[in-house]
Amino acid sequence: MIYPSKEQQEEYWDIHDLSHYLKVKVKTLYAKISEIPHYKIGRLIRFRKEEIDSWMAKNRINDAERITPSRKIKLKITDTGNISIDKLIRKAIDQSKDAVYNSPHGKSDRIEGPTKETHNGSI
Repeated sequence: MIYPSKEQQEEYWDIHDLSHYLKVKVKTLYAKISEIPHYKIGRLIRFRKEEIDSWMAKNRINDAERITPSRKIKLKITDTGNISIDKLIRKAIDQSKDAVYNSPHGKSDRIEGPTKETHNGSI
């Protein structure tokens, strides 16, 4: 990658120039493109250094805004939560088994019991 010169810094950048300037992968920039101030020309995306700098300053996190480990919210899963999830899973499995294994077209063509086979002489 070539660093943008002073003249180029006043011009529009492409995604690779911005990636190099911010030291962020191009893939990450594409994922965050809706948040970044940019210009679209057809399928091309362009950026201006002044707008990127002001956007970065606006998104700066102060020390007071940071979440300390003691302030993090811990989620606890209770036993009642597990029971209701288990019921939902069982119900879904039973419904899918009923849909696949129960024939909606009437009787099954399975032979029931060995007595029918003995009449035919197969046993």
